[in-house]
Amino acid sequence: MDSTEQWKPVVGYEGFYEVSDRGRVRSLTRTITTSHGQNRTYKGSIKEPTVRDGGRRVVSLQVNGQARARIVSHLVAEAFLGKRPQGMLVCHNNGNPGDNRLSNLRYDTYSENMHDKKLHGTDHNVNKTHCPRGHSLSGDNLIAAKLKVGSRECRACNLSRSYIKRHPELKDAFKALADSYFKKLQA
Repeated sequence: MDSTEQWKPVVGYEGFYEVSDRGRVRSLTRTITTSHGQNRTYKGSIKEPTVRDGGRRVVSLQVNGQARARIVSHLVAEAFLGKRPQGMLVCHNNGNPGDNRLSNLRYDTYSENMHDKKLHGTDHNVNKTHCPRGHSLSGDNLIAAKLKVGSRECRACNLSRSYIKRHPELKDAFKALADSYFKKLQA
C-alpha cells in the first residue's frame, strides 16, 4: 500500500468504511455483539468493486444488517470534496467512469458532463449513424432542433410516430410508414 494514499471515512458509514484518494474502499476492523450476546471481530479489508453501468465501480456497504450498493466515485467525492451541491453531478475529468482517483473527479453540471462525453467520444449520440430501424442519420433525416442539444434523432421515424398518434389503426404499419417517409426525405 502506497504511504501517500490518503484515507477518509465514508460519509454515513463512519467507523465502518473508509475511502482513499486513489478510489479504493476498505472496511475497518470492528467488533460487534451478535444477537446471542457474543462478541465477534471482523477484520478490515479492501472492498473489491463490481463494474456496472458502462464502467462505473460499485461497492456494497453493510451496517447493522442493511446492505446498500454505492458508486465509488460518489464516495470519493463526498469524502474529499464535501457534500455534492444541489443540481451537480460527479464528473470524471478523463471520461473513464472506472478511474475514481480524487484528481480525476469534480462536481459539475449535467450540461458540462454531456460536453465532456462529446470531448471524450463516449456520447452514444455522437457515434450514432443509423436509427434502430436502419435509416441513415444524416442530412434531411435529422431533426435540427435535436441536433442543437446534441441528440441525433430519425426524422422519418418521428414523422411516422406523429402520424400514427392521429391514426392509431396504422400502428402495425409503423416500419413501412417510416420507410416511406425516409424515401421522401432522401429524394
